[in-house]
Amino acid sequence: MPLIDDVRADTPRMVEFVDGSRIELTQDQAKKVGLVLSDASTFTPEQAAYVLGVSRPMVVRWITSGLLEDMPVGTHHRIPVESVLALRRSRVSAGAFAAAVVEQSVTDPRVAESLADVRARAAAKIARRDATGE
Repeated sequence: MPLIDDVRADTPRMVEFVDGSRIELTQDQAKKVGLVLSDASTFTPEQAAYVLGVSRPMVVRWITSGLLEDMPVGTHHRIPVESVLALRRSRVSAGAFAAAVVEQSVTDPRVAESLADVRARAAAKIARRDATGE
């Protein structure tokens, strides 16, 4: 598997879609494509973090919590590529949903009112927690 900083000559830089359109990848995008398309079936935590756009310690926390599958090799973590890609898809989907809610809150007064209610309850909960010192 290539090192994250290693941009090899065989790393694809131009992608052609089924409809014939083409885009050129940035160096960072090419590195991610190279990792995902490599022959490896597992990622190190560093490689998983790179693909997910988070830190290595966050990946280790997700492994510990069961969010990411782990295939330990001795004392080292190895994460199945499919587990990393599934988490990435779910994070992208959740982000798109959150963006849609925010966008809708601007145009739909009912959603804006509901969000204001949620914010008020959260603020009250924080105030209660701070008052009790917990």
